[in-house]
Amino acid sequence: MRRIVLVLALVAACHREDPPAPASTAPPRVVSLTPSATEVVAALGATDLLVGVDDYSKYPPEVTALPKVGSFLSPNLETIVRLRPTLVIVDDIHARTAGALQEAGVTTVECAIHALPDVKAALATVGGRLGRSAQATQAIAKIDAALDDAAARKPARRPRVLAIIDREAGGLGNLVAAGPGSWVDELLAVVGAENVLAPSGVRYPKISVEEVLRTQPEVILDLSFAARGEIAAWRDVKVPAVADGRVLALSDPFLIAPSPRVAEALAALSRAIR
Repeated sequence: MRRIVLVLALVAACHREDPPAPASTAPPRVVSLTPSATEVVAALGATDLLVGVDDYSKYPPEVTALPKVGSFLSPNLETIVRLRPTLVIVDDIHARTAGALQEAGVTTVECAIHALPDVKAALATVGGRLGRSAQATQAIAKIDAALDDAAARKPARRPRVLAIIDREAGGLGNLVAAGPGSWVDELLAVVGAENVLAPSGVRYPKISVEEVLRTQPEVILDLSFAARGEIAAWRDVKVPAVADGRVLALSDPFLIAPSPRVAEALAALSRAIR
């Protein structure tokens, strides 16, 4: 009974723009407007139902061959309608696009995916829409099991971690970090790390090198695109993470954006903080 109540609550958390479409013998034609939504569809075993994705969806690999319908901030309405979708998965910033699609007779479902509860909600809601509720239940159970396993393996002492989301190429200007309530912040808490920016009160704060010096992180996780080229920009920063050689570049996409691949994300972070 508790599981049923939980799933119903998760569905309620993902706002529906339209009532469920009438039953049809034709398979659904799905368009997703965010990488997170694309991964939700994949986790339900429904990748074959996708007929279009946003420009940044790269996982699973087969979606890279699908028609692109614009960026997260600028979906292309004409391209979407041309694909004749029966369901478009939108985020909370897509209100104008969702309204236009509804006027064009296209069914939408709003799933704002920013945190762990949102991932579960999206799985339950999209699973219900696509006739994959059983798969959604399994995917949610897999996430819960990964969370329990990671929590049971926490280190005895919590390392102080700074997670960088973005910065300028070749330097430490324009630093954007993971603050409280962000995806990475949630995962770090599960694996037993202390986010040095937890007191900031901002989900993705812009910080300076002086702020890095003030927080004295023991581990720096550089998730920025710039870090894929080099992490030498950190070498002169006088913090324990640099002194101990614990500045790590991580490029896994499931660490940048919310994803059902929670088990993989937790495993990567667990390795990084030890």
